[in-house]
Amino acid sequence: MNAPNEPYPRVRIDIAYVGAGFHGWQIQPDQRTVQGDLADVMQRLLDRRCVPVGAGRTDTGVHARGQVAHALLHSAREVARVCGALPRIHLDGIQVHGVRPVSPAFDARLSATARRYAYRLHQRRNIFDAYAFEVPWRLDRGALDRACAGIRGTHDFSSFCKTSSLKDDNTCRVDLCALEWDGERGIFHIRADRFLHHMVRNLVGLLLEIGRGAREPDDVGRIIAARDRRAAGMMAPAHGLFLEEVIYPEELLDPEFLPPDFTPWPGDSADEDRATEGDDA
Repeated sequence: MNAPNEPYPRVRIDIAYVGAGFHGWQIQPDQRTVQGDLADVMQRLLDRRCVPVGAGRTDTGVHARGQVAHALLHSAREVARVCGALPRIHLDGIQVHGVRPVSPAFDARLSATARRYAYRLHQRRNIFDAYAFEVPWRLDRGALDRACAGIRGTHDFSSFCKTSSLKDDNTCRVDLCALEWDGERGIFHIRADRFLHHMVRNLVGLLLEIGRGAREPDDVGRIIAARDRRAAGMMAPAHGLFLEEVIYPEELLDPEFLPPDFTPWPGDSADEDRATEGDDA
């Protein structure tokens, strides 16, 4: 155990998973979740409860290539055990890319400065790609590009948030919003400082309506200004959505770094009490 007032060590866990086999990231009673599976493994490795805190929740069926979590450990021995053993443990549908020590001030959710998502589309049926949304109608790619331009910037995205999940402040700064095409395959890329509940899938739903001609690219501004979920229309299904990347300040990736005003965590109860908090897109 660490000495009194000495910061507990933290590790960063980089994770990928196929969302189809899980009821989302967040622990839920009697349901298989990514966080729950990882917590079970940590329990076996450490012989105590240790719930990894994720950068953000993902809904049922949503995938991740770049999810990040942190775990609060009690000693250098625990750090060595988790860093060495966790990436080698086989979990159905989950791959741990790596585990490494980080600053005691690192928080997978609160320290993130941006997240990047991708939504995969197919305009022709492909039975070998179960993780893309099949779009059977022709899309106007020029109209989609003009619509993406209207999404970029700092806006109140209340119109694209699940109504019951609205917060006092629903402003997000989107610095990447674009569609990339390879023949009949498309990927919608979006990066922002934060995301609201269902925001990406609702944006994709609107873009598909614009692409098929049911709405105009200029409608984006009016829908954003409405701040009303009913204005935005359909929500795209979960299976095409991937959490690709979570971005952090470089100094927090240094295990020796401590901010001048850092207050040591009193123990792991603080993390475990909020292990199920977070945003999802």
